[in-house]
Amino acid sequence: MKSRQARITHVPLARWLAIEFSGLGIFSLLWLVLHSPLAAYSAFVGGLIFIVPNAWFVHRVYRYQGARNAHLMVGNLFRAETTKIALTAIFFAAVFTLMEPVYVPALLFTFAVMVIAGGALRWLIRPQPRR
Repeated sequence: MKSRQARITHVPLARWLAIEFSGLGIFSLLWLVLHSPLAAYSAFVGGLIFIVPNAWFVHRVYRYQGARNAHLMVGNLFRAETTKIALTAIFFAAVFTLMEPVYVPALLFTFAVMVIAGGALRWLIRPQPRR
């Protein structure tokens, strides 16, 4: 009976963020080697536009755990997703208005790769049950 009981799972958020930041560093270095420092800087900013709103989302959604806090979790899920989308839009607007030299292909390509990699990480890093 004990093996069929539901266990609270722990999402490895620190490992997830470490993998995303290391991937961003590798992509920025690739843009530096293959193109220019401006492209590397733009790629880094494009990756940050993905990582920072995602970190905010994760922080807000996983604050509460357990069945007693299910209503808080659902409410936070919708607010956090809305805030994540708004932050992404604000960051893009800020980059295109405030950053004078920007290499747009590196910025957008790195952002797109980070979105795809973030989806792949959800399949590769599974939540681990706590004991």
